[in-house]
Amino acid sequence: MANFLEKWTSKKADKPKAGARNVIDTFRARVAEQKAYLEEYERDAAGFRKWRSTWFQRVPGGFGVTVGRDSVNAGRGLNYVVVDTVKDVAEFLDDLAHHAEHDTGFRQALEQNRQRRVALLNAAKTGGKAPASKTKAKAAKPAAAAKSAVVKPAAAKAAVAKAAPKATRAKAASAAAAPAPAAAEAAKPKRTRKTKAAGAAE
Repeated sequence: MANFLEKWTSKKADKPKAGARNVIDTFRARVAEQKAYLEEYERDAAGFRKWRSTWFQRVPGGFGVTVGRDSVNAGRGLNYVVVDTVKDVAEFLDDLAHHAEHDTGFRQALEQNRQRRVALLNAAKTGGKAPASKTKAKAAKPAAAAKSAVVKPAAAKAAVAKAAPKATRAKAASAAAAPAPAAAEAAKPKRTRKTKAAGAAE
């Protein structure tokens, strides 16, 4: 055991933390993953079923290849190409990895894209977007309620005036003049208990 410790203690290091890879390493790993998918496709084109994970897709006359799952471009708006063969797809992926390592502008675009994704994920975790939509819904409800408050009393008054006997018309008119909830209450028929005779008749 002592020999083991002597041999390896000098190489002791801190374990890398999760998510510590920089954006370029992450992108290179994604390109390597795409190349593995491409090799798998070459081995068995008919049996390949992982199209949803790939940056390349079959299109008429060849393959359409995107720069990646993220909405980034490789400069001058380039984010999608159509190539003829699988070999062209592999070459595009190689050039893309080289471009990511050596092109400062592309590296900055990758970093900005990463920051945007992090912001979206954080907003989703904290519910950043949900409250905004709830607020819109709440703002819309009072407007709808105000609109219905204008319409309901008149409709309730007309309906009650037709159906109610003369003695209750005054009540209905005063209820219709009240706020919308009261008008709605007045318009609702009240539930009554059936008499024993009515129950027996059924």
